[in-house]
Amino acid sequence: MVFLTVAALAFDAPNSRLSDDVALTKATVSLLAARDTAAVRDRLDPAMGQVSDETLRQVSDLIGASEPTSIETIWSTETHNFQTGDGTSRIVLEYGWTGKWVVVDAVVKTQGASKRLYRFFLTANTLPLRELNAFHLFGKGPVQYLFLAGWIAAIVFTAWGIIIAFRRHTGWLRWALVGLMPLGLTPTVAVNWNTAQVWVLEAINNPTGYVIPGFALRYPMALFAYTETRVPYLYVSAPLIALGYLIWQWRLSRR
Repeated sequence: MVFLTVAALAFDAPNSRLSDDVALTKATVSLLAARDTAAVRDRLDPAMGQVSDETLRQVSDLIGASEPTSIETIWSTETHNFQTGDGTSRIVLEYGWTGKWVVVDAVVKTQGASKRLYRFFLTANTLPLRELNAFHLFGKGPVQYLFLAGWIAAIVFTAWGIIIAFRRHTGWLRWALVGLMPLGLTPTVAVNWNTAQVWVLEAINNPTGYVIPGFALRYPMALFAYTETRVPYLYVSAPLIALGYLIWQWRLSRR
């Protein structure tokens, strides 16, 4: 019972912090709608610099005074020190009105008892994010289609290796090979399907530069996901075990 209570408290604490940060972001948007620029400026972190009244009024105009028809939390995640509670929360909200949607991208920084908005951007759209960033196969550029071809090839070669291993082996070796085939053993390359931006998921951006590890694990080797603003992206890591097995089987058949 003591263990369960401690585990429950550890689980609820981060959720409570994140809920508080989401509530703070929504309250700040309400202050903007009320054109209370002084209160909004008081919540901004000094790292954002001095924000003029004119800038805050322009941001207020994006929201307007009318009540939104919908408020949706698109993305919310938090990184805090478990002992001190210091850290940040990344929050993306979408406010909807008739014919207009406003995306609020905020980062709330907690330091001691203080909570400040370290990032606070608003973007107006004519469509909701689920429609604006929906996956469409056609109308893309060569980068997306070349990446898609490699993504499909990785899946095909892996499935081919699994089929051959299942037919030619028995017992534990069969299941070991089948289980290991989808394992990607290289850094994972991803492409933003809408913008064609390419990046490495395991890369580390630090003061010394952009560092890409020489070895990485990814299971399964190829899949798709969505960014915090619901933009779809594909990612793939080379299934070296499947490729090596296929080459070995090909060489045996040649003999």
